Amino acid sequence: MPAVKITDGARVVTIEETQERRPSPPRGMQTLPTVTGDVVVYETVGRLREVAVAGRVKTREEVDFLETFVAEGTSLYLTDRDGTTTGDWRIKTDPLPTTRRKDGDSADWLITLTLWRAP
Repeated sequence: MPAVKITDGARVVTIEETQERRPSPPRGMQTLPTVTGDVVVYETVGRLREVAVAGRVKTREEVDFLETFVAEGTSLYLTDRDGTTTGDWRIKTDPLPTTRRKDGDSADWLITLTLWRAP
């Protein structure tokens, strides 16, 4: 099951059932193959980077962590579905992240948020 993790080093939020398809590179980026056939995306330096994340969290505690991250403007680490971890992310407050209980009284929460980081 595809999942991403957001953490401040102590508190961890696991977002499950995240979007399957990755967004295509924004304009201004160039995708080139390496000699081994891997694809590398080259980006113009100095661009603000944003990543939209939508999925499901299993506990109210994780929702509380997300709300704390937003309120404190906490610097976060993002572990992507492929296991790659990157740092210095923050949760964008405009628009505010959304959290709502899945199916009324379910223990799960559906969340939508946007992470950003400066170059």
